[in-house]
Amino acid sequence: MELTVLDDPKSCCSGPTLEKIRPDATDDTLKEGVRAKYAEAATSGPESGCGCGCNSDNPFNLDSYENLDGYEISADLGLGCGIPTENADLHPGNDVLDLGSGAGIDAFVARSIVGSEGSVTGVDFTPEMVALSQKNASKLGFQNVRFVQGDIEQLPFEADSFDRVISNCVLNLVPNKRGAFSEMYRVLRENGRFTVSDIVLEGELPPAIRQSAEAYAGCVSGAIKQKDYLGLLSEVGFEAVETVKERELKFTDEFLAQYASAVEIAEFRNSGARVVSITVTGQKDQ
Repeated sequence: MELTVLDDPKSCCSGPTLEKIRPDATDDTLKEGVRAKYAEAATSGPESGCGCGCNSDNPFNLDSYENLDGYEISADLGLGCGIPTENADLHPGNDVLDLGSGAGIDAFVARSIVGSEGSVTGVDFTPEMVALSQKNASKLGFQNVRFVQGDIEQLPFEADSFDRVISNCVLNLVPNKRGAFSEMYRVLRENGRFTVSDIVLEGELPPAIRQSAEAYAGCVSGAIKQKDYLGLLSEVGFEAVETVKERELKFTDEFLAQYASAVEIAEFRNSGARVVSITVTGQKDQ
């Protein structure tokens, strides 16, 4: 499926954007920029802008949560680029870890599947998001859903703690993706599975085109090539790594002209390069 960008970038995004961070910034600077952005989203709601998608007009995620069991409107900030629980092979009794859990929307949907005999743990490194998700969980009265503050690159959990790992449009923003993927592998039990929705690139985006993409959806800022993304997952040990869903973000010439020259636009059109939302699964074998 292809998603077409409207001509006016302000129709989607408002507020500060991640792309204003210098590309040569340190990992700590990048992470602090992401933390500040998501703190704003947690305290102001989706209208403030965000890291991936910007509001209810999120260009990457046209899937609706509203008809899913476990949907909680106060947890839906419009930050995702997929619905990872759809492909996560969740079962009653599973222990699930949600990386970058935000306000808790994916965790609550997962809880509706694993039931009271299972558990869901959300981890987020933005204190304001953790506070919001904890408030939502308390309102719902769940005893087997918890949210903790932590860094995805150094998860605060013992090895072999979870049956499933899910994540929604977060890992692309992590500077050390290999470290995050290694942590996913470490905390999964034997035969455990991960399912993540994320943003990746195909081909080489000219600098001005990448700037355009980042202006439309801040989560593009940390995106890497799809083949590199999948390769890293395999390198840390995951088996049967597979892309099960993808959507391309398309840009009109009128939109690109705000950032790129006619020559750069033509170069992009002829390059085959794309910005894509994907959902990926894989397994930790024995």
